[in-house]
Amino acid sequence: MTNKEAYRLITALMDTQAPAGTKLEHARNQTLKNASSFIEAYNDKLEDLNIDYCSTDEKGNIIRDQRGHYIFTKDNQRALSKELKKFMDSPMVVSFEIISTSDKKGLSDPQVEYLSEVGFIRELMRVG
Repeated sequence: MTNKEAYRLITALMDTQAPAGTKLEHARNQTLKNASSFIEAYNDKLEDLNIDYCSTDEKGNIIRDQRGHYIFTKDNQRALSKELKKFMDSPMVVSFEIISTSDKKGLSDPQVEYLSEVGFIRELMRVG
C-alpha cells in the first residue's frame, strides 16, 4: 500500500459513520488507532518537505505569509510538487494493521465496495 492509498483509507474511515457498539465501530476505531504512527510519520514528512522547499530570508529564516503559511518560489513549488508525488506514490512510511470486519450496517454500496477492496470489509464465508 502506498502513502496515498493509506491516506485515502484513513480519510474514508474517519468519514465512516459507524453505529455505537457495533463490530464496524470497533474495527474502524482500532484501525485508526493502529494508523496513528502512520499519521504522525506522514505529517512529519509533509512538514519536512515544506521546510526543505519553502522560501527563506538571507539568514536562512523561513518566510511565512500573514496566516503563517509557508511561501514558495515558483521553482521551489514545482520541485515540492514533484517530491510530494514521489512520496505519495512510495510505500507507506509506517505500516499499520487493518482490523477487518464483516459488519456493513449503515454503509453505502460504494463504501462497502471500496472498503472491501482495501481489506477492511470482508465477506462472510459460507459453508455448504
